[in-house]
Amino acid sequence: MILKKQLFKIIILVFLVILVATAITRLIPPVQSPDENVHLMRADMISHGQWLLLPGTENKGREGGLVDSNLIVFIESMMGISGNSASKENTPALVSDLGQIKWAHQQNFANAAGTGYYLPIIYAPHALGLFISRKLDLSMRASYEITRALVVATSLAIMGGAFFLYTPNVLFIMLLTTPMALFQLNSPTIDGLCTAMAVLAIGLWLQVSSSDRYRNHGELSWQEIGLYGLILVLCAARTNLLPALLVPLALAASQPTRQRITAVLFMYLLTVAWIAFGISTTHDSRVVRDYTTVNILINYLINPGEFFDLLNRTISDFEIRRFYRHSFLGILGWLDTPISRQAVRVFSVAIAVTALVLIAVTPWRREWPKRATFLLIGIASTLLIFFALAISWNNYPSEKIWGVQGRYFLIPMLFIAASIGRVEAGGRISRPAEKVVLTAFLIYSLYVLTTTLAAQYKMGSLYF
Repeated sequence: MILKKQLFKIIILVFLVILVATAITRLIPPVQSPDENVHLMRADMISHGQWLLLPGTENKGREGGLVDSNLIVFIESMMGISGNSASKENTPALVSDLGQIKWAHQQNFANAAGTGYYLPIIYAPHALGLFISRKLDLSMRASYEITRALVVATSLAIMGGAFFLYTPNVLFIMLLTTPMALFQLNSPTIDGLCTAMAVLAIGLWLQVSSSDRYRNHGELSWQEIGLYGLILVLCAARTNLLPALLVPLALAASQPTRQRITAVLFMYLLTVAWIAFGISTTHDSRVVRDYTTVNILINYLINPGEFFDLLNRTISDFEIRRFYRHSFLGILGWLDTPISRQAVRVFSVAIAVTALVLIAVTPWRREWPKRATFLLIGIASTLLIFFALAISWNNYPSEKIWGVQGRYFLIPMLFIAASIGRVEAGGRISRPAEKVVLTAFLIYSLYVLTTTLAAQYKMGSLYF
């Protein structure tokens, strides 16, 4: 009887999640998430067997590949409504008209240099959706919707699997359900996938480290191998997450078997090799600077004080800090669809108060090594966001670090939030007060997100 009730609750929850995801995706036009255009192009390359980027016309390095010509037209046309200066009034008509285009089955070269640093495996759901759509010769709109559905479903499935291993605290879930987090989770980029994989990595670490097989026998399990694979993909997709390599190190240090040390070293080797390959072979023509990334990297490593002075000038700027806060919570689209300032204040206060309460009641001495590791990963990953942009996206010397967006901080903040409260596998949110807070936060977040999207793009007219 108890199992039937639990199964019924799971079915209801899954139904509600699918219903909410469907409603959100109906309100977001194609190609309106940052860098979605190049992610879709890279996925199309992979879908017909081009695993790595190809050199461009200047032959300076890998920067693009062959993409279906009509998919390029669809993507570039939808980019016409992105940005603050673009008119959004005709969005429904544009989506309807462009969506009728079929696959050309002819390919043109397209630049997608910014994706050259990512392992192809992270595009598996995107590539599968485009592959199926091309074989069925569907319209561009149908192809896009199938691809988005596969990407979103994959992200939700990964996150659902993580929640079976570990129930995060209230703050953690609030961070996952801000308007920005929900918007990215329901867009076919890699942001939602990376977030879901980070949550699963946290759950797997807590599960593995508390298992009898690990603690009493020191054996290497398939869960642990899966954890190492997740961290490899995450570090390749988000280099600022390199501090997550501390997790395998902590496992190996606690139970140093030959098999585990070999697995960790092999994973480290693959991670470093891929990142080195991506940096050395990818040519990004979008960034024109006086010095190369390697030159700037070496300079900041030799003179770390120079970088920290640059960082201090950046975060000391009030307007930049405000942009980080607003874009973390809800400057949607290509930074052209902001939620209201009142909503930003409500979310900021709710998250801050929740964090303070949890910090006050957390038994910090219990499981302190894990808490310290979570905190270190989160803080170091945050610093690496600024460092990565300073060496790859800014000229040298620079007055401030430009290009950082609030959404970049979500995964580091999740690691920091994971250090608070319970740090054990299993468990569930059972306190009525926590359930009320989460329900209210989620309802308000969904209201703000849907009303903002409806007012901006008016996509509802396509369905109602």
